[in-house]
Amino acid sequence: MRKVTALFEHNSFLYFFALITSVLLSLSVDYRESVVNPDGICYLLSAQLVGTSSIKEVMQFCPQSQWPLYSILIYLLVQISHLSYAASAYVLNSFFSLLSVIAFILIIKELGGSRRVLWLAALVILFDHQFNILRENIIRDHGFWAFYLSSILFFLYYFRKPTWTTGVAWYTSLIIATLFRIEGAIFLIVMPFLTLVNFSVSSKERIKSFLILTSPMILLCMAFITWQLFHAQLGLEKLGRISEIINQLQNGFVILADRYHTSKTALVQHVLPPEGAADATVVLFLVWISWYALNVCITLSWGYAALVAYAWKNKVASLSARSTLVIGGYLSVNAIVTLVFLAEHLFISKRYLIALTLTLMLWVPFALNDLIQKWHSKYHRIFLSLIASIIFISALSGIIEFGHSKSYIRSAGNWAAKNIPVDATIYVNDLQLMYYTQHFGTHIFKILPDYLQANAITQGRWKQYDYLALRLKNKEEGAMAGILQELKELEPIQIFSNKRGNHISIYKIK
Repeated sequence: MRKVTALFEHNSFLYFFALITSVLLSLSVDYRESVVNPDGICYLLSAQLVGTSSIKEVMQFCPQSQWPLYSILIYLLVQISHLSYAASAYVLNSFFSLLSVIAFILIIKELGGSRRVLWLAALVILFDHQFNILRENIIRDHGFWAFYLSSILFFLYYFRKPTWTTGVAWYTSLIIATLFRIEGAIFLIVMPFLTLVNFSVSSKERIKSFLILTSPMILLCMAFITWQLFHAQLGLEKLGRISEIINQLQNGFVILADRYHTSKTALVQHVLPPEGAADATVVLFLVWISWYALNVCITLSWGYAALVAYAWKNKVASLSARSTLVIGGYLSVNAIVTLVFLAEHLFISKRYLIALTLTLMLWVPFALNDLIQKWHSKYHRIFLSLIASIIFISALSGIIEFGHSKSYIRSAGNWAAKNIPVDATIYVNDLQLMYYTQHFGTHIFKILPDYLQANAITQGRWKQYDYLALRLKNKEEGAMAGILQELKELEPIQIFSNKRGNHISIYKIK
């Protein structure tokens, strides 16, 4: 019994447990994944081009491949392992998820977490609902989250003891994160300025710390300016996603003002009565903030959100001034970036908020530990039991798929790949189905806009194809309903469906 207890008290067993559990979770969600997500199709097909095309061609292949590192890594793993492109992507994602888990635990350790808090941290990140849901998606965000968390860890090390080693480690981690998502560049630009307000050290030390972090950036900027001088004819639009940051810095306030004016006008004209027009600005502001807060809480999960609120209210995490400055800085940059994105685009995907919620989750293990210590209190015992139940249900829904399966898409695509001749012309109205039919190769994204037009096969245009493979909802409306009316005399040669009533009908025309 003592040996077992000693084993659990040893940190190396904690990391081994986290490693095994993270890998098993990745395997389970990858196994259940029935179809590749739409963005994943772009990454997989662009990875296939890496070996035969230039980087420029890869970047122009599809929208997501403009940031090509992820596709290149998939290609390299295929060459090394001889796995399929999809399997290689899942292995790569598993590695990044594992790196995120370990980095999260090490951050908690650096923040002063006890052994029990470290175990709670492992459980918190391993069973995070949204993080596990996104494990199955082939997206470059996995790499960004891994190196984003690594950058927080190295920045904490740097603030504790500024050295060139920790400074370069921080800088390198954010450079790699930037190669996955452009947001990394914003942290790279902004975070060094925190050293200037670290008043726990002398002004001389603050300036020295700032120069260590900014020296590589200054060199990179000088190299970029020099390159731009010799390639001025390319223009900013040829710089890929880098031009987005430059455009945002130059025109961000104009874009926000224009979106604000448009939204306010629409609110006054179509939503508010004449008497409420004077309050349009307040209403619009409250809608934005409420909308944003709701998305953050849903992404974080309600159980974790309640624990973060509890931790802040009761100050359960005794963070040092420098740690508070670092974590607060990362939270502030995340909040500003995502708030601006929501204000400009009037939508925000949950995966865009993961970096923010992973940072907020740093308070969750400390809150759980505080509630466990106060188990003798009836109030705290009830609250912990309720929160634990919510977290368990949320975690379970992130690991086990309760929704309707999309395997019928893959089944239909595989049937088409085997039974429809390669030289036959086929119309498909869905990207994922197109991918699995294997009839379009790397031309999918060139023809996709034409295929997805509402009138692509109306008024008899469907007759020019040998086969139709139509992904249909239970109740179709609009153009698709008209097409089905035109096809009513034709019997599908195959139908694939799920329990929700969504189905794919395959017709043979000629």
